[in-house]
Amino acid sequence: MTPPVTRITADATLDNLALSDYQDMVQDLRTTLSLDKLIAVLGSAYSKPLWAKVEKGEAPPNRNQRNELRRLYGMPPLPPTVAEATAAASPDAAVWQVGEGVPDTVIMVTGHEPLTLHVNGAVSVADTAADVPQNAHVTEVTRTQPPRRYYARPSATEAQETRRIALGAKWKSVIDAGLSALENETVQP
Repeated sequence: MTPPVTRITADATLDNLALSDYQDMVQDLRTTLSLDKLIAVLGSAYSKPLWAKVEKGEAPPNRNQRNELRRLYGMPPLPPTVAEATAAASPDAAVWQVGEGVPDTVIMVTGHEPLTLHVNGAVSVADTAADVPQNAHVTEVTRTQPPRRYYARPSATEAQETRRIALGAKWKSVIDAGLSALENETVQP
């Protein structure tokens, strides 16, 4: 069975709202709510002084504060960061890097069954171990299949085989002689 591939996060640092938009949200809420009520409505874990700084534009809201405001305004939360997405990984997980430079893709694999992955912009599972041949790491890209030759195997009775052997003839000669005889019969009236 091919395991599912689930995209957990991407572009976690991108936000469709500017910091000033979050400040506007807080200021809008503050027209009807005190800081204590604002914190209660948001279910926020952050202090009144921090929210007051956000309201006045003295401090940007942190990621969790932005998600609290987004939730209240019915917007989807920001995608999880790489750290948040990989927090569920075993602390003893093996970490591999393919290539040099700053990695831009993290793949987390569960289980211990061998599998083949395709990573070209998206990630997909090619095969499970049960479907992968012994030499799955070898991809033939230049070998062509030669055209198949047709081989006929004559079928002869025991008496016919004895006659052919007595003449010392090979089957190729017998077949050629038989074809020549048949061709000569059709030409003559």
